[in-house]
Amino acid sequence: MTRAALSTSLLAACFACATAFAAPPQQVDAPPPPGIDDPGVASDVAQAPPVGDEAAPAAKQAVEDPLAPLPKPDARLVRDKASRQAAANSERIAASDVTRRQQGDDTVEEYRENGRVWMIRIVRPTGPTQTFFANDGSGRLVRDPDEGPVSPVYFTLYEWN
Repeated sequence: MTRAALSTSLLAACFACATAFAAPPQQVDAPPPPGIDDPGVASDVAQAPPVGDEAAPAAKQAVEDPLAPLPKPDARLVRDKASRQAAANSERIAASDVTRRQQGDDTVEEYRENGRVWMIRIVRPTGPTQTFFANDGSGRLVRDPDEGPVSPVYFTLYEWN
Protein backbone atom coordinates (compact mmCIF):
# COMPACT_ATOMS: atom_id res chain seq x y z
CA MET A 1 0.00 0.00 0.00
CA THR A 2 1.16 3.41 -0.74
CA ARG A 3 1.44 6.12 1.73
CA ALA A 4 -1.44 8.08 0.26
CA ALA A 5 -3.74 5.05 0.33
CA LEU A 6 -2.77 4.27 3.91
CA SER A 7 -3.42 7.83 5.05
CA THR A 8 -6.77 7.86 3.21
CA SER A 9 -7.90 4.60 4.83
CA LEU A 10 -6.72 5.81 8.23
CA LEU A 11 -8.57 9.08 7.76
CA ALA A 12 -11.75 7.20 6.74
CA ALA A 13 -11.49 4.99 9.85
CA CYS A 14 -11.11 8.06 12.08
CA PHE A 15 -14.19 9.70 10.53
CA ALA A 16 -16.18 6.49 10.98
CA CYS A 17 -15.24 6.31 14.65
CA ALA A 18 -15.95 10.00 15.17
CA THR A 19 -19.41 9.77 13.64
CA ALA A 20 -20.18 6.65 15.71
CA PHE A 21 -19.27 8.40 18.96
CA ALA A 22 -20.84 11.71 17.97
CA ALA A 23 -24.27 10.18 17.40
CA PRO A 24 -26.67 11.19 20.19
CA PRO A 25 -27.68 8.35 22.50
CA GLN A 26 -31.23 7.15 22.23
CA GLN A 27 -33.55 8.54 24.89
CA VAL A 28 -35.19 5.97 27.16
CA ASP A 29 -38.49 6.85 28.82
CA ALA A 30 -38.31 7.19 32.59
CA PRO A 31 -40.67 5.07 34.69
CA PRO A 32 -43.72 6.84 36.10
CA PRO A 33 -43.50 8.19 39.66
CA PRO A 34 -44.59 5.82 42.44
CA GLY A 35 -48.11 6.00 43.81
CA ILE A 36 -48.86 7.54 47.19
CA ASP A 37 -49.39 4.12 48.82
CA ASP A 38 -46.44 2.44 47.09
CA PRO A 39 -44.24 0.68 49.71
CA GLY A 40 -41.10 1.28 47.65
CA VAL A 41 -38.26 -1.01 46.66
CA ALA A 42 -35.96 -2.83 49.07
CA SER A 43 -32.47 -1.40 49.14
CA ASP A 44 -29.73 -3.60 47.74
CA VAL A 45 -26.98 -1.42 49.19
CA ALA A 46 -24.58 -3.48 51.28
CA GLN A 47 -23.85 -2.44 54.85
CA ALA A 48 -20.55 -0.60 55.28
CA PRO A 49 -17.94 -2.74 57.01
CA PRO A 50 -17.32 -1.83 60.66
CA VAL A 51 -14.21 0.19 61.41
CA GLY A 52 -11.95 -1.16 64.12
CA ASP A 53 -12.34 -4.15 66.44
CA GLU A 54 -14.71 -2.42 68.86
CA ALA A 55 -17.25 -1.39 66.22
CA ALA A 56 -17.67 -4.93 64.87
CA PRO A 57 -19.73 -6.42 67.76
CA ALA A 58 -22.02 -3.38 67.98
CA ALA A 59 -22.62 -3.36 64.23
CA LYS A 60 -23.18 -7.11 64.25
CA GLN A 61 -25.70 -6.82 67.10
CA ALA A 62 -27.54 -3.97 65.33
CA VAL A 63 -27.84 -6.05 62.15
CA GLU A 64 -28.87 -9.23 63.99
CA ASP A 65 -31.52 -7.67 66.25
CA PRO A 66 -33.09 -4.59 64.62
CA LEU A 67 -36.34 -4.90 66.62
CA ALA A 68 -34.76 -5.06 70.07
CA PRO A 69 -36.53 -2.81 72.58
CA LEU A 70 -34.90 0.54 73.24
CA PRO A 71 -33.53 1.22 76.71
CA LYS A 72 -36.00 3.00 78.98
CA PRO A 73 -35.38 6.70 79.58
CA ASP A 74 -34.32 7.98 82.97
CA ALA A 75 -37.46 8.07 85.14
CA ARG A 76 -36.18 10.74 87.52
CA LEU A 77 -38.08 14.00 87.34
CA VAL A 78 -36.41 17.05 85.90
CA ARG A 79 -37.00 19.80 88.43
CA ASP A 80 -36.14 23.20 87.08
CA LYS A 81 -36.45 26.48 88.95
CA ALA A 82 -39.94 27.30 87.62
CA SER A 83 -41.39 23.92 88.61
CA ARG A 84 -39.81 24.16 92.09
CA GLN A 85 -41.34 27.63 92.51
CA ALA A 86 -44.74 26.38 91.34
CA ALA A 87 -44.58 23.50 93.83
CA ALA A 88 -43.59 25.87 96.66
CA ASN A 89 -46.37 28.28 95.74
CA SER A 90 -48.95 25.48 95.62
CA GLU A 91 -47.93 24.38 99.14
CA ARG A 92 -48.01 27.98 100.32
CA ILE A 93 -51.45 28.53 98.73
CA ALA A 94 -52.83 25.43 100.46
CA ALA A 95 -51.55 26.65 103.84
CA SER A 96 -52.74 30.27 103.54
CA ASP A 97 -56.10 31.90 104.29
CA VAL A 98 -58.04 32.77 101.15
CA THR A 99 -60.58 35.58 100.96
CA ARG A 100 -62.74 35.63 97.83
CA ARG A 101 -64.90 38.59 96.90
CA GLN A 102 -66.77 39.82 93.83
CA GLN A 103 -65.78 43.19 92.47
CA GLY A 104 -68.06 43.87 89.51
CA ASP A 105 -67.71 40.88 87.16
CA ASP A 106 -64.25 40.02 88.52
CA THR A 107 -63.45 37.60 91.33
CA VAL A 108 -60.64 38.83 93.58
CA GLU A 109 -58.81 36.21 95.67
CA GLU A 110 -56.53 37.44 98.47
CA TYR A 111 -54.04 34.98 99.95
CA ARG A 112 -52.88 35.85 103.48
CA GLU A 113 -50.19 34.40 105.69
CA ASN A 114 -49.95 35.59 109.32
CA GLY A 115 -52.39 38.39 108.51
CA ARG A 116 -50.31 39.80 105.63
CA VAL A 117 -51.39 39.63 101.98
CA TRP A 118 -48.74 37.85 99.94
CA MET A 119 -50.64 37.17 96.69
CA ILE A 120 -53.73 38.48 94.86
CA ARG A 121 -55.40 36.78 91.93
CA ILE A 122 -57.94 38.57 89.76
CA VAL A 123 -60.09 36.11 87.83
CA ARG A 124 -62.00 37.78 85.02
CA PRO A 125 -64.91 36.19 83.13
CA THR A 126 -63.04 36.96 79.89
CA GLY A 127 -59.29 37.08 79.52
CA PRO A 128 -56.43 35.56 81.49
CA THR A 129 -56.12 35.45 85.27
CA GLN A 130 -53.80 38.12 86.65
CA THR A 131 -51.53 37.27 89.58
CA PHE A 132 -49.75 39.82 91.78
CA PHE A 133 -47.17 39.10 94.53
CA ALA A 134 -45.98 41.08 97.54
CA ASN A 135 -42.27 40.31 97.26
CA ASP A 136 -40.91 42.88 99.66
CA GLY A 137 -42.48 44.13 102.86
CA SER A 138 -43.35 47.55 101.39
CA GLY A 139 -46.95 46.61 100.65
CA ARG A 140 -46.51 47.10 96.90
CA LEU A 141 -47.64 44.29 94.63
CA VAL A 142 -45.67 43.17 91.57
CA ARG A 143 -46.78 41.09 88.62
CA ASP A 144 -45.96 37.40 88.41
CA PRO A 145 -42.55 37.18 86.66
CA ASP A 146 -43.57 33.89 85.01
CA GLU A 147 -46.22 35.75 83.01
CA GLY A 148 -43.58 37.98 81.41
CA PRO A 149 -43.46 41.74 80.96
CA VAL A 150 -46.45 41.79 78.60
CA SER A 151 -49.68 39.91 79.11
CA PRO A 152 -51.78 40.24 75.97
CA VAL A 153 -55.53 39.89 76.26
CA TYR A 154 -57.06 37.17 74.09
CA PHE A 155 -60.69 37.33 73.09
CA THR A 156 -62.71 34.43 71.74
CA LEU A 157 -64.16 35.66 68.46
CA TYR A 158 -65.94 32.48 67.42
CA GLU A 159 -66.33 29.06 68.99
CA TRP A 160 -67.88 25.79 67.86
CA ASN A 161 -68.16 22.31 69.34
